[in-house]
Amino acid sequence: MGVANALADRGNEVTLVSPFRPSKIRDHVREIVVPGISIHDYIPNLFKGKSSGPMALMMAAPELCSKALGKEEVQDLLKEQFDVVLISIFFSHCFLSVVHKMQVPFIWVTPGGYMGMTDQMMGNPTFTSFTGFILLEAKYPLTFTERALSTFGDTLSTFVMNNYAVNWIDDTCRSQGLCPDDMPRLVDFQYNASLLIQNNVRTLDNPARPVVPSVISAGGIHCGPAQPLPKDLEEWVRGAGEDGFIFFSLGSAVIPSDMPEEYRRILVKVFGSLKQRVLWKWDQDDMPDLPSNVRLGKWLPQQDILGHASLRLFITHGGQLSTMESTYHGIPVLGLPVMGDQQTNMVQVEKEGWGKVIFWDQLSEEVLAEGIKSVMNDQSMRVEAKRRSRVMKDQPQSAGEIASYWVEYVIRHKGAPHLRSPIVTMAWYRAYNVDVWVTTVAAMGVITFLLLKLLVAVCSRLCSSKDKRKLE
Repeated sequence: MGVANALADRGNEVTLVSPFRPSKIRDHVREIVVPGISIHDYIPNLFKGKSSGPMALMMAAPELCSKALGKEEVQDLLKEQFDVVLISIFFSHCFLSVVHKMQVPFIWVTPGGYMGMTDQMMGNPTFTSFTGFILLEAKYPLTFTERALSTFGDTLSTFVMNNYAVNWIDDTCRSQGLCPDDMPRLVDFQYNASLLIQNNVRTLDNPARPVVPSVISAGGIHCGPAQPLPKDLEEWVRGAGEDGFIFFSLGSAVIPSDMPEEYRRILVKVFGSLKQRVLWKWDQDDMPDLPSNVRLGKWLPQQDILGHASLRLFITHGGQLSTMESTYHGIPVLGLPVMGDQQTNMVQVEKEGWGKVIFWDQLSEEVLAEGIKSVMNDQSMRVEAKRRSRVMKDQPQSAGEIASYWVEYVIRHKGAPHLRSPIVTMAWYRAYNVDVWVTTVAAMGVITFLLLKLLVAVCSRLCSSKDKRKLE
């Protein structure tokens, strides 16, 4: 929605295909709602393993993608004219058939940051030697073992995505007649994108890294100044007085009530012992043992809450969107990551000094209470969070203006093929000169071997001559 709204603000007519009904209607944005497509129907209990969610989604993706593409509301769009198509990069490859049929440029969009898969698709140079792997909780600088694991993890994940997930989506799409026979294989077609718009801030990349022109950073495009809270919620916040309140949310993908009962009891016990009030995003209407200082909400205006002056702490699952919103509003965080990149995000936050991380298998009343206390009372964390907020906002253009400009640039320049990195057409060993270095090392080895052989021969000849003189 951040990208769609930014384009609409500049007068562009945007058609957005989504499984979610719009919360409000706005000018220049037409939302096509695709019913019956919810990831919660496919994702198991995410508390049962870090990889269970992503694996389940990958398994469901081929059918899910084709099901959405085949909807009458989506197929009707093929009768219309569009200048460019923007596609979510995660498991939405079958929508490249729309690009093929319309013969227009396309742009990948991701709510996440850098990944080996996306870097490869855009020809962005990847150096796991210092950037690490998104699913490993490693800290820069990486040790030899961490560099090895990052390299193998990045290579394996990209291999699985291309050779299994994308090909599976391709086969399913063709079998249902949604991807025509004359269309290139999706695993090849995916490299033809004009741009990738991703959710990161270049000046906050840690460590700093090289990026090709076709990778556009629009971190925080969904962020904005806090608006007043609903009246009843504002009154509840004011009731907290000088002690303020804490906000706890596990995001939109995680179902909070899926957490094991032992975890819920720990949270209830610790929250009830605090002098602060606690606002808890929970998917049910009530909780039998809810403390008097805790309020539940199925949906809560997160950005308006994060920007409220009385907020003392954000306890978060550590997703990229929530992490970015915390940065924008300058709020220290306590992370309780559940899956995927959330662990990596929170380890990075702790390393950068504006929050702490607690893993669920470490959770106890003592650990949680100490974590809350340490983050709220550590003035250096609040100072660092505010500093990062200033860096994020100190840009020549807003994230919305940047994204809009480059989308319109692609339209003006017929796909802007001149931005395309040559790495997308090169084998990995050529892109990183592996063949050059192997040849160089081999040549040096041969030359060294020949020189040693020559030296041995000369020494042998000299020794032979000396022995001959002695005999005479």
